[in-house]
Amino acid sequence: MGSSSIKELLDDYNLILPDIQREFVWQEDRICALFDSILRGYPIGNFLIWKLNGEKIKKIGINFYKFLNNYDEFNPKHNEKISNESPEKEFMAVLDGQQRIQSLIIGLRGFLNSHIPGKWKNKASSYVEKRLYINLLETLNEEEELKYELKFLTKEEIKEENKLWFEVGKILQYKESQDTIDILENYDLKKEERKKAAKILNEMFNKICNADNKIISWYQIASDSSLDEVLDIFVRTNSGGVVLSKTDLLFSTFVSNWPEAREKFEELIDNLNNKGGVGNKFKFNKDFLMRTFMYVLDKPIIMKVENFKDNILDIKDHWDKLKSTMLKIPELLTSIGFSEDNIISYNAIMPIVYYLFKDGQYDKKDKLLKEEFKKYLVVAQMKRLYGVASNSTLTNVRNCLRKQNPNQEFVLAKNKFNFMDLKDVKIVGGRTFTVDSETIESWFDENKGEYTFFILTLLYPCAKIGNVSFHQDHMHPESKLKLIPEFSPFRNRLANLQLLEGTDNESKNKEELKDWLKNDEERRKQTKYLPEGKGEEYYEISNYLNFLKDRKELMKDKLEQILGVEKEK
Repeated sequence: MGSSSIKELLDDYNLILPDIQREFVWQEDRICALFDSILRGYPIGNFLIWKLNGEKIKKIGINFYKFLNNYDEFNPKHNEKISNESPEKEFMAVLDGQQRIQSLIIGLRGFLNSHIPGKWKNKASSYVEKRLYINLLETLNEEEELKYELKFLTKEEIKEENKLWFEVGKILQYKESQDTIDILENYDLKKEERKKAAKILNEMFNKICNADNKIISWYQIASDSSLDEVLDIFVRTNSGGVVLSKTDLLFSTFVSNWPEAREKFEELIDNLNNKGGVGNKFKFNKDFLMRTFMYVLDKPIIMKVENFKDNILDIKDHWDKLKSTMLKIPELLTSIGFSEDNIISYNAIMPIVYYLFKDGQYDKKDKLLKEEFKKYLVVAQMKRLYGVASNSTLTNVRNCLRKQNPNQEFVLAKNKFNFMDLKDVKIVGGRTFTVDSETIESWFDENKGEYTFFILTLLYPCAKIGNVSFHQDHMHPESKLKLIPEFSPFRNRLANLQLLEGTDNESKNKEELKDWLKNDEERRKQTKYLPEGKGEEYYEISNYLNFLKDRKELMKDKLEQILGVEKEK
């Protein structure tokens, strides 16, 4: 066995990967969860190490690679191959623990090059550099899975008000805990804020840099082990190369108490993910189903073994109704414009499942009810209400939807879903479902992507999205706007977009707006939100900024009406 502090591991050892390891697959949330565990003093598991030198590497018969300093989602497979190393140089080949060690390196020494939502995934310009930060002014409440607010952010995002973001990797620069406290002198902080920030910085230094804190421990395979012996150990310790997640471990509790659970869950997931209309699919998984079933049965939704173990029989007893309720969801989501391409938070779907499970009024043909669901999902995702502290948000929304009957059972507070009923729900950080004029104004700064599509589905309620493929169409063609420096930065703005059936959008192609609208009253009606009494010259591309301003006002007025924004007196 061996052990070291995190700083020693990164500074003093030559860490490498054998090519039998899979590529790095952890997402931002898992990296943040790892650092949260470290700061809370939780064990992060042992590692399996094969210690060998440069001479052995040349003879062994497989390739070895360096760890990544930075992870690029656009070009993820670029580990540098180890070659021409001196025979005496010592290396530690990581057989078990790659994802954790790679996450430590990225969080402390590098960055993630992350995809910008709504941009083309096949373009390098659609990705942005993000580093790991911790908010020194806040710890989350006990309902949440994470205690510390950790996020991968850009330099622009760290300027958020009421937050003091500290780049986690900079903790490695300090030799003493007190040195980290001294940096707080650069900030105008209240006494309690300074105390909280100092406590978090001290915790970070002790957990990451303190040489006495041997948080990393490993089992070491003998250097003279043959490749066959090492491969045998690798297969046994890695379970085929897939490390069990918390969901897998919790689900094993289900199966041990209910043997048919695995088959039933897998069948339901397959049905859900392939039931969308117009070729739409979804990405429901075991984690979502397990949490949702606990949610609709009015149980705690924190991912803890005792929570699930005590309620397996309830899920089993209600299985038929749980299943039939879930099978309504894909059609409902598709009909209001949602699919795997634009669902940002699956957590936001849970309250709708709750409403349906509790026998709320629902008819596939009820357009008004579907509009209420749509308003809820659009606002929840536009305002990012199910990001940080999602468990609290879910709990508070559930409390708003339900009441207790004389038998102490939870039933719906109202039997018909209404978005406005959620306006008083309080969310961590002072956020709410309430939308005001300023919020809507900010939406018009969004560029074409999933967020603008959400808004357009509100503005085009007659679009039969579940039956026909709709595109976001540029009214003034993007190809021409980007050639004009004055207009190019605003070519993808919401006020220049409309929903068009896919076939119409393809036929319109790059046709100028004035020509596309010319002598066609039906098109003018379908396009919507065009100022009245304007002649053909108004739709010339040279008048683009005036057109954008006027259409924005019409669209904004409609959104305020749809979302019940109270006008200032």
